[in-house]
Amino acid sequence: MDKFDRNVQRDLLLALYESSPEGISNTESDNFENSFGGMANYVANLRYLAEHGLLACKIDRYSHGYEITPELMKITNKGIDFIRNDGGLGAILNVVNVRLHSDTINKLESIISSSNAPEEEKATLISTLRKLPEDAIKHLNLKLLDMGVSHLPNAVHAIQTALHNLF
Repeated sequence: MDKFDRNVQRDLLLALYESSPEGISNTESDNFENSFGGMANYVANLRYLAEHGLLACKIDRYSHGYEITPELMKITNKGIDFIRNDGGLGAILNVVNVRLHSDTINKLESIISSSNAPEEEKATLISTLRKLPEDAIKHLNLKLLDMGVSHLPNAVHAIQTALHNLF
């Protein structure tokens, strides 16, 4: 038996999702304790899920063992987003905008101009580049970055040469 059973963790989060804003019942809590294989594993899983910000719970430790207050157990906003599997409001609120400066396009044009391609092909590429929407330019830059990373030893050598020429 897996101490940190993902299926049981998901079932627990679903139960909290369904019971929100209330906690779960004592009977449900007892069932999860059994599903996790005992109180120690249940507590370990509750702490694990709480440390990941998916739920909040009250666990007391006494000389005779642990005591959980199931009615105070709550699913968090991160837990709801996890269960809904749609990124939730976090996906909307945590958007990062990346802006490409004209320097990026100018540098790409410079690379094309200094290539060994025929002049007619260079002119076509530069013309096409200037017409691309921002998303397409971002995609092109990511592809170029991927190619650079796949040729990392050569890229490192090029960086060393460029830095050496600066000093």
